[in-house]
Amino acid sequence: MTSPSLLATADDVQARTEQEFTPAERARVTVLCADASAMARTLVPTMTDPPPATAAGVVSAVVLRALATPPEGLKDEAIGGHSRTLAHDGGGLYFTADELTLLRPPVPVPRGAFSIWT
Repeated sequence: MTSPSLLATADDVQARTEQEFTPAERARVTVLCADASAMARTLVPTMTDPPPATAAGVVSAVVLRALATPPEGLKDEAIGGHSRTLAHDGGGLYFTADELTLLRPPVPVPRGAFSIWT
């Protein structure tokens, strides 16, 4: 269960990966969940309370992406014949436009004509 300030917990993130977190990794995941939750609330000030059902999944995806990112400041990494390049300058926590859309309240459906009472 997610606390009111966190949109996802370490358990939410763990449920979305096959990697078993060590105690040190779990502590880092907890901090990243808190950071990502605060960022989400800042980037989407219109987020509903309670948050949308998509919130835990979105924040978990953001945290898992941050965990897979090489150390801060490193854009390219090569080990033997394997290399990777960061898709986002600076790495760390970030939300895609689609992820932010999943955190926003739905746009109301237009209801057609309206009346003016006099």
